[in-house]
Amino acid sequence: MGDYEHPTRDSSAWDNPDFCPFCGRELSDGGPGFIDHVSSDEHATCRQRFEQWRENVVTDIGDEWSG
Repeated sequence: MGDYEHPTRDSSAWDNPDFCPFCGRELSDGGPGFIDHVSSDEHATCRQRFEQWRENVVTDIGDEWSG
């Protein structure tokens, strides 16, 4: 997987699921590949940022989301 610079938020490619939204690293897959990425010890910072994001979403949405 090559180098990647994550696009700025105003770019139409900002939400490309083939790259980690936290570090910009290319993923093997936008679904299970992301979970594998954030679950690895090598990407603990991404995991922490993902857990914080989930906590924020749960707080914002409350009982409407079980994710």
